[in-house]
Amino acid sequence: MRRTLIALLALLVLAPAASAQERHEHSANMRHVKNLPYAVDNGGTPNYGTDIEFATLAGKKYALAGSYKNGLQIVDISDPDDAQIVSTYDCGVTQGDVQVFHQADEPGRTFVGYASDTFGDGTSTCYREAQALGFDMLKEDGTGKNGTFIADVTDPLHPKTVGFVEVGQGSHNQSIHPSGNYLYNSNSDLITSIQPAIEVFDISDPGAPKSVGELSLPPRPGLGTESHDITFSDDGKRAYSAALSQGVIIDTRDPANPSIVSSFLDQTINVWHQMDPFTITDASGREREFVIAEDEFAGAVGTGQCPNGGVHVFETTGAMEKSPQKVGYWNIDTLGPTDQVDGTCTAHVFDIHEDEKVMTIAYYNGGVHVVDLAGLTGISLAGQQVVGEGMKEIGYYRIQNMDSWSAKTPEIGDDGSFLLFANDIARGLDVYEFDGAAAESAKKGTWMGAAQAAKYFAGLPKVSVTKRNALVCLLPQQ
Repeated sequence: MRRTLIALLALLVLAPAASAQERHEHSANMRHVKNLPYAVDNGGTPNYGTDIEFATLAGKKYALAGSYKNGLQIVDISDPDDAQIVSTYDCGVTQGDVQVFHQADEPGRTFVGYASDTFGDGTSTCYREAQALGFDMLKEDGTGKNGTFIADVTDPLHPKTVGFVEVGQGSHNQSIHPSGNYLYNSNSDLITSIQPAIEVFDISDPGAPKSVGELSLPPRPGLGTESHDITFSDDGKRAYSAALSQGVIIDTRDPANPSIVSSFLDQTINVWHQMDPFTITDASGREREFVIAEDEFAGAVGTGQCPNGGVHVFETTGAMEKSPQKVGYWNIDTLGPTDQVDGTCTAHVFDIHEDEKVMTIAYYNGGVHVVDLAGLTGISLAGQQVVGEGMKEIGYYRIQNMDSWSAKTPEIGDDGSFLLFANDIARGLDVYEFDGAAAESAKKGTWMGAAQAAKYFAGLPKVSVTKRNALVCLLPQQ
């Protein structure tokens, strides 16, 4: 008993000191509001946050934060200073990619897709609920099958499984068509795939999903050519796939029968991880279409320094959709070591707010960043020249030993202010506030036009990418 009391006293004494020593680096227009760690479940490790989405449920605002093995964390963010995890969709899987969707014939109901890629415990609540619905949920070795769980989160305090989409190769990510009736699966397998493809499922009845076919992807040299991630346009007519070694634009006007519009390469992108569309009106009044692609350099291998992979921009206006034209490249200008000798610092999950011309993005140990996209209006049509700054950072926050997977906000206020929610491998959920009326970050990141970027990348050493000998993409001093 005495040793227990001494240990408890020691923890009480040491905990504040450890917190006080935690290093926070940030622009003046950002503050850290709160951290919510995740409980350990299903044999997992603490926290291990992955993707994050948002929904209004029962009149309140919620963040829906995925994790490795610890389930989907359902967080009441109605009062951000008092944000609380109110329930967990208990699902012991790895990847935990989450997608929120609705269906027209189910008004008032909110669903999520929740991805299981390489691991499924077979015993947590989601598996037991799916089994009770009649799904065969176990592999021959007794572990859980992989694919995407469909859950009803209309009542945020009592999420429940309503379907399961089995995918033998797993769901690394899954994307729901805006109709809510079709699921496109990204298995993200490497070069071992014989014929890379996007699996398409009809989920109009979540309790009885049906495979409707596959969209074959062209094999390309490199890490692999399976889809890693897919983003649909708001109108559902297009999908954009970052397919490891290529970018793919897909015609999804008939979502059950998609076709490829274009597949394009960029040798300066090491791993195509996410690609999203972005439409702006330029200075002459022309509507212009772009895609922004992020490079998860070396699959987020820990190289111990910042930065590595950045963000690449291509124009797809009109005929350029069939042959996208690169217009520029951006990366953070945080130069130096990560907090761990094998820390990761590469661009990762981002989100675009088109009307406000703002992008939020996570960089693992490199922090979370707010980026102004308004300068892209200065790009000459299909050209290399940029008038103005292209893309520039306007806010950032970096906490010692953070490992942020995704950074998103549900909405941006009229004055440009918003709350930024970052799902973090090491920390769980972090809440930040960005003050749109305050002075912008002194750091702007580095923007290069297409010609400048090509010259820069051509000058980098050509070496094999390994954990011991990584291609270090440090930006030149400005």
